[in-house]
Amino acid sequence: MKYEKIFLVDDEPIVNAIQSLMIKKHFPDIDFVNFNVSTEALKFLKEAEFEQSKILLFLDLNMPVLDAIGFLKELDSWQRETYPDIYIITFSKNPEEIDFVKNHRLVKDVVFKPLDNDKIAKFKESML
Repeated sequence: MKYEKIFLVDDEPIVNAIQSLMIKKHFPDIDFVNFNVSTEALKFLKEAEFEQSKILLFLDLNMPVLDAIGFLKELDSWQRETYPDIYIITFSKNPEEIDFVKNHRLVKDVVFKPLDNDKIAKFKESML
């Protein structure tokens, strides 16, 4: 499965910076967009014509303003034929949150932070 774009949505500046560097290292030929605010990512997705391109979205579970659960509920309200492939990234061990996102129709999997070289390399292998 080939992605044309990778989005990272994470409000923690240091974690975001480190994860961004690793994603770019493993996927240097894929267009990468980094968001610190989930509402900005939603706005970008709403305006994007991503039906024609395959988007991979790493989405932090716990964020201020709009968390991943709210983000997913907003996407549910859209009338689209295709959606990004979403992987939730989190430090959380809260079973209610994890169960909700794991069972959401748009979420491919939950990955526990930090996104390190091994996790990204395994993810990359699974895409081939």
